[in-house]
Amino acid sequence: MSIFPVCLLVCLLLVQVVAPETTERSEQRFREFVRQHIIEAMYSNDCTTEMANRNITKKVRTTDRIEQNETKGPKKINTFIIANENEVKAICHGKNGPEVLSANKFNIVVCELITEGHYKGRQDYQIIVVECANNLPVHFCDQIKRKG
Repeated sequence: MSIFPVCLLVCLLLVQVVAPETTERSEQRFREFVRQHIIEAMYSNDCTTEMANRNITKKVRTTDRIEQNETKGPKKINTFIIANENEVKAICHGKNGPEVLSANKFNIVVCELITEGHYKGRQDYQIIVVECANNLPVHFCDQIKRKG
């Protein structure tokens, strides 16, 4: 048996693992990000309704980011960004990576589970941290309270 086919196979597998995310996959992840986190108007007392309407009351653990999702109990916390899609997309303009900070603060509503199916909201104004892929926000990471 020649070593060439084995090396070729290893190289192809390695390229799949380290290859950047496709634009199509980034678009899918962005649409999911919008569904879970972007809303143009919301009050803190809207959490239970919005979580149910958007069907994000279940925590989903992604086991390989592309194929398999596993539902794992109720989602305990979710942050809504009060903005339009373009305002949030601007965070990732020319940037990619797992933790990109917004240049500006955003109004947000943090919804926390209080009992099964019922959420309590808290409004705030903070810098947000997102994961960017192909210049699109694809995952909400955190919010950072800074003075000023």
